[in-house]
Formats: sequence, C-alpha cells, structure tokens
Amino acid sequence: VDIFPATPASEVLYNDDGKVIGVATSDMGIAKDGTVKDEFARGYALLAKQTVFAEGCRGSCSEAVMEKYNLRENSDPQTYGLGVKEVWEVPADKFKSGFNQHTIGWPLKQDTYGGTFLYHMEPNFVVCGFVVGLNYKNP
Repeated sequence: VDIFPATPASEVLYNDDGKVIGVATSDMGIAKDGTVKDEFARGYALLAKQTVFAEGCRGSCSEAVMEKYNLRENSDPQTYGLGVKEVWEVPADKFKSGFNQHTIGWPLKQDTYGGTFLYHMEPNFVVCGFVVGLNYKNP
C-alpha cells in the first residue's frame, strides 16, 4: 500500500473504453501567479484495477464520475446526515475488547433514518456515537 499524504487527486483517469483506471494527483510547488517554484513536483498517475472514491459527499472526482456515467439518473437525490462522537475512558472491568454495537433507527422515529454505535478500543476506550439524517421532519 502506498500512501501519499497531502496529495489530492485532481482528475479521474479513464482507458480507451471509458473505464476508470485510476486518478492523477495535482502538481505541487506552483506559485499563486502560476509560475513553477524551486520545490516543484509533478503529479502522479496512480493506476489501479479498482479505484475507490472516498473524498466526501461532494468530492470533485466523485462528481466527475457521477456526471460521466449519469449515475444520478433514476435515483433519489443525495441526502446528508449529522453525527456526533465521543471517546470515553472506562474502567478495565467495563471494557470488552473487540465489542461493537450498532442500532438502526433507535432512538429515532420510524420516518427518520439514523442510529447509534459503540466501539470498544484498546486499551480501555469506548467510542460512542449518534447519526441522524438531515431530511427529518421538523416537529
């Protein structure tokens, strides 16, 4: 696995058949006026058998793929959610290594999507979270 920190993808790469084959990263070291700085580094073409787009809900590369393949046709509009998370340090006797718990819906009303999660993490932490869809009806 190669990791390229602080290296954003700038465009999606396609083969001659129109299949996604990777991404290109941005050139680095370009001044605001467009001139090349001493520390200039050319971007990379990162090619892969599979490309996963995980750049957030409205990432530029994801948007390009959705437009190219018309992925929004015959689909519901995108919705958003809001989540909160806390990390608790708990006594050792309350800790269950590897324990995960999810709820779907609870404690929300039936017409609102969301839920909760608990993850136990070494050495004695519990991550507690709640997510709710932002398309809920205002009471």
